[in-house]
Amino acid sequence: MTQQEKYKPRWVEDQLSQKHKLTKELGRGGQGVVFQTSDSGLLIKMPLKNGKEITNVEEVNRFQEQLERLYLLPLSNKMHITRPLYLLKVQAGYVMQMMQDMQPIGEWLPQHFSNLIKEKQKEYQPPAWMSKEVTSDAAYTLDMYAKSGGTKRRLGLLTQATIELLRLHSVGVIFMDISPDNIYCSAASEHNEVWMIDADNLRFENVNAQTGVITPQYGAPEIAKGIDGARVISDTYSLALLAFKMLTMSGAFNGRLFIDAQDDEDDWAANDAETEDVSLEVQAEQGELPFIFDAEDNSNSQMNGLPHELVLTHQLLSFFQKMFGKGRTESWRRPSLHSLPRLLASAADSSIQCVCGMSFYYQHSTLEQSCPYCSHQYQNLLVVSSYFYTDEGVGKQVWTWVAPFIDGQDLRLPRRISSCFDIDKHNDPMIEINQVEQDWFIYISAEDIRVDITGNSGRFHALTGQRLLEQQELEEGVQLYLHAPYSIVTEIKVHKKNAI
Repeated sequence: MTQQEKYKPRWVEDQLSQKHKLTKELGRGGQGVVFQTSDSGLLIKMPLKNGKEITNVEEVNRFQEQLERLYLLPLSNKMHITRPLYLLKVQAGYVMQMMQDMQPIGEWLPQHFSNLIKEKQKEYQPPAWMSKEVTSDAAYTLDMYAKSGGTKRRLGLLTQATIELLRLHSVGVIFMDISPDNIYCSAASEHNEVWMIDADNLRFENVNAQTGVITPQYGAPEIAKGIDGARVISDTYSLALLAFKMLTMSGAFNGRLFIDAQDDEDDWAANDAETEDVSLEVQAEQGELPFIFDAEDNSNSQMNGLPHELVLTHQLLSFFQKMFGKGRTESWRRPSLHSLPRLLASAADSSIQCVCGMSFYYQHSTLEQSCPYCSHQYQNLLVVSSYFYTDEGVGKQVWTWVAPFIDGQDLRLPRRISSCFDIDKHNDPMIEINQVEQDWFIYISAEDIRVDITGNSGRFHALTGQRLLEQQELEEGVQLYLHAPYSIVTEIKVHKKNAI
């Protein structure tokens, strides 16, 4: 769907004779249009046929029958997906509930920032931390990227978006039409709530399906070519396209070949009979262009957006290379969606939110942890490192969690630092470190987890109630032993500036 800014309000009526005032068009695509209403908790979805609303009685009845099949799907209340509340009276469409203070995930994408540039280009002044060498357009996009939470915020939202899609897949249901306008996220930076809308395309996976619904730029090649239907692997591919663009501010295939051909107004494969008269955008959707970070083919290398070293961990880069490399043309080679929430959350936990709004990854071997965008360095960082523990002793490191260690700022360590990634509880606080006056205290906030802590003798004993953390103890490192579900040794340590 594409955003529509100008809209003349009108009224529609549902089957309960309730009238709804349509105040704003939120998104429009080939499959339908979504409207905001005067009731902040309600949205209206109307399907489209040939770009027009459906009012033919037979077609309206057919649409209603399609919606009724949704109630046969095994959807639970745990799934954050909007469902039809009421059908409209004289046309195809329905009323759905929407969480307040939510916005489309598309508002974190470069196209949204580009539209804002046109509105505010004259009065815009780049922030002081940004280099004067950055062009006005690039400066505004980077500024908006920072103000909307930087990479760390995006990683958190994408973690939850992936989990919501996994919940559907776990009961054999596919979403089909992943797009920037079908996923809504918390507007406030302190929340990472994610909801999916457009439930009318939900259905059980059918291996014999030959068609599927996609939004341009976010469809799997086999569906864009019309040679296969929507499946779990195509849902996964679509979400990966969206995630990659959110993080890097670049399309997965908008590289050198793509941009040079646009500049020359000449198709890079115009002499190929199979691709003649096919636009470059369609070639990219059909898997005809290499990934901009392809591990084996650099002919379509990155030309715009943020460098992958700044926004992707090695594990995330590897995931995208597998997805858009061999997985682009051989769908069975695509990595499983089950691995992605853990990769995204791990990247978020190892990134440091900077005062400029951007974020950067903690480097274990680097003495100075400074922001690559504004060069800011925090005086103190709290670094939490978790390791597997076996009969042979401390083993492989499995998780890193890092945050600025600032007076007056309490810290909550999530359950996932134990290396057990439960999609329902991974973000729940497990251990909290709070400051009372000048003293820091640690305690367990999860009642179902047993934790031991090292004492003055160096031996572990049960952590019960609050325990005082001495400054020297924090600087030397405090060891915890997490009993379940794995045997994990976790070190909590304050790293001083230039003393890591």
